[in-house]
Amino acid sequence: MKRLLFFVLAAAVSPVVMAMQMEGFGASYYHDDSSIISHDANKNLVPDVIVGSDIFVMEFSHLADIAKVTGVVINQDDRASWLCLASKSVNYWFISDNEMGQGDLTSIAIARDGRQKGCSPYSNDLSVRVKGVPLLGVSSENFASVLKGKPGDNIIQYCNDTQKYGDFIQMNCLQYYLENKVVEGVLISQVTSN
Repeated sequence: MKRLLFFVLAAAVSPVVMAMQMEGFGASYYHDDSSIISHDANKNLVPDVIVGSDIFVMEFSHLADIAKVTGVVINQDDRASWLCLASKSVNYWFISDNEMGQGDLTSIAIARDGRQKGCSPYSNDLSVRVKGVPLLGVSSENFASVLKGKPGDNIIQYCNDTQKYGDFIQMNCLQYYLENKVVEGVLISQVTSN
């Protein structure tokens, strides 16, 4: 009986909820599609992430830190851990892959896709920006003038490699999802490898 009480209390206090997949645009994270057209951006694609009064850095900040600032629990399944915040009609999924991320922020999905189950309302400051690069709501022509390349089947990806940390290379990618030639969602990812 003491063990059962311990597990019930641990589950109630824990910032992690198990076995729940992302829904809405955040589920795009699960789609591995090798046919997506990828272009070299030749621009810095590292996002500026501000939640409340805190700045978070991909691959250095932990989801647990974002959860602590926002009071939101971290969800987890076999492929990723994440939390979702809804602010000013935009949903933000902050994601860590379960392979190399180990709780670090490795991807961010952003969309105006209506109210989503699992996205908690957040009224404090929240912004994710990539300097000089448009994200949501722009036409394919507008972002194609900033980032060269034409979209394929409603999805286009731009990546940029930068040498960092000795032999390790950091790659940042923006994957744009278009509907009627307008960006409805963006998946931002960062990977460091050798």
